[in-house]
Amino acid sequence: MNLDLSLDLISPVWRLTTPQLIVFFLALVLLMLDAFLPKAKHFTVLTAVSIGGYAAAIVALYWQHDKNESTFNGLFRADGLTVFLSLILLCAAILSVMTSASYVDRLEGRMPLGEFYVLLAFSILGALLVASAGNLIMIFVGIELSALATYVLAAFAKRRATALEGAMKYFLLGMFASALLVYGMTWVYGITGSTDLDQIAAHLQGVVTGSESRQPEILFALLLVVVGLGFKIAAVPFHMWTPDAYDGAPTPVTGFMSVAPKAAGFAAILRLLVQGLGPLRDDWYLLIAILATLTMIFGNLVAISQRNVKRMLAYSSIAHTGYMMVGLAAYNSASGEGRFVSLAGDTAQSDPGITSLLYYLFAYAFVNIGAFAVITWVQHRGRGMLLEDFAGLGQTNPLAAFAMTIFMVSLMGVPPLLGFYAKYYVIVAAINADLLWLAVAVVLASALSAYFYLRVVAVMYFSAPSRELRATSTPLLNAGIALMAVANVALGLFSNQVLDLADFWSGAMTVAQAVASR
Repeated sequence: MNLDLSLDLISPVWRLTTPQLIVFFLALVLLMLDAFLPKAKHFTVLTAVSIGGYAAAIVALYWQHDKNESTFNGLFRADGLTVFLSLILLCAAILSVMTSASYVDRLEGRMPLGEFYVLLAFSILGALLVASAGNLIMIFVGIELSALATYVLAAFAKRRATALEGAMKYFLLGMFASALLVYGMTWVYGITGSTDLDQIAAHLQGVVTGSESRQPEILFALLLVVVGLGFKIAAVPFHMWTPDAYDGAPTPVTGFMSVAPKAAGFAAILRLLVQGLGPLRDDWYLLIAILATLTMIFGNLVAISQRNVKRMLAYSSIAHTGYMMVGLAAYNSASGEGRFVSLAGDTAQSDPGITSLLYYLFAYAFVNIGAFAVITWVQHRGRGMLLEDFAGLGQTNPLAAFAMTIFMVSLMGVPPLLGFYAKYYVIVAAINADLLWLAVAVVLASALSAYFYLRVVAVMYFSAPSRELRATSTPLLNAGIALMAVANVALGLFSNQVLDLADFWSGAMTVAQAVASR
């Protein structure tokens, strides 16, 4: 009762935006602490403040969990899609802080920890704005804010030429993708006369129902948007920046880059293609399905030849983008209630394709950051990132080897781990959408990936140690790895609860209730 009364006393505008405001003020607080805090206290205080700030933002999502409202003249939306995507991003932020703190503070020439945390906060803030966008302008501003901070993070190990080279490729191709994206948005605005996603959808719905043939300018705008966003999520053939950027970046940053910017890209795709351009679904779903198939096959095939585990996971990340795109391709805007059987086995209130995509993003955050965290753990102990550096890990450090085994097997998609349920729900969604060939492609691609994932496991348990590991203390990193390993089992067993939360995305497809901005 008292909680409800206190919430009513807060302006509706600021109540809706509380999680985003917390992350914004977190970035400002970190800036001030970095400038005035004694260097001896940087590690403990800045790390604690970062984790506490993101945790507070997760708690504040409660204020948005049952909303379907907009503010700031429709620029900002608080709905089920906002809540679930924000939860993924904030969890990824906490896990990234836990896995990167000791690495940034001790390795790579002792990089400035305060600057790292500030850039991380602004990258998350931009992604959160994309997740809550109700307007083309907000999507572009959010995705560029996130990208600019991530470009710097990719080059944070500035003493390594590979880091600078990878970040430069990432920056140049990212700017090219942004130009294509904003050009496509300009065409959408010119065709519909609005930047509001609901109004764009309403206009296009009238065009679709009133004419059997699409106007060429609509298809051109759609193609530009798909290509621009394809670069952001590293879909084939727009993936060329990914291997070098991932390989050159500091390892914890690579784990973060493989999740948060990808989640921001899919958030933009969901807002643009599903919410805004949903009436054109029949024009884009087959293109997405073909791109998904190419992405899955290419990522897994090239990963087989990699001896560098970090670079192997970079190509693996490309393949997982393809798996996620399968859920997007399975979306059917005209399905209607009862058209499909939901992923939980009940009559569908929302399309299972998008629900499976959201679940996959959630699962991927705990699996992929965990895999890169184990690589970070190995680097702390004097070894590198080659396959040989993991030799004998099962004999010398069985807990670390067991955690890496969980992550590899989960990425492969073996029950009862989290990664299995992610792929299972995507396959079910594809079958429900009459895309059986796409579901078969997921199964074959997953079988192909077993070779390079199990190769890491085999080297850890069946090869002799190459050299002794250096003794070092990384309690926060150890806790992060343990947390993600346990989550891979626990969250898989309770997947229905996660699916129920993801299903609230469907509220984003309704016209938001207006709230006066102040």
